[in-house]
Amino acid sequence: MFRYLVVAVLGAVALGVVLELWPLSDAGPDFKVWVNQTHIPPNNDPYDVLNVQSREEKPIVLKGVVMNDDPKCVNVDLSTYKPDTPVKLGEVYRFALGIHGFNACEPVKVVIRTDRGEATYHFNE
Repeated sequence: MFRYLVVAVLGAVALGVVLELWPLSDAGPDFKVWVNQTHIPPNNDPYDVLNVQSREEKPIVLKGVVMNDDPKCVNVDLSTYKPDTPVKLGEVYRFALGIHGFNACEPVKVVIRTDRGEATYHFNE
């Protein structure tokens, strides 16, 4: 399914296409996890972003996000999340993945570490 919306990524506002992937979740804290693609000026490069939305009733603190067991896949420094800040129900945080097809990792598995355990998400093709 494709949707168009305006998102802010890395301080740039760009028109993006949301690529919703439906992950299968293991036991652990409950999140909605998806990847969207946005285009960043001036070259209109397609840039991938990992979105993490809390579905937890009580605020939860993210301790880390790792994709495909590779800490280099998710750029936590270029995210909208501030470390040790409680994430409330419905809040969405975005993590930079890189330029699509160039340096972005293809999402297969995402592990979200929190103050209440880990949640693992496997993406279907």
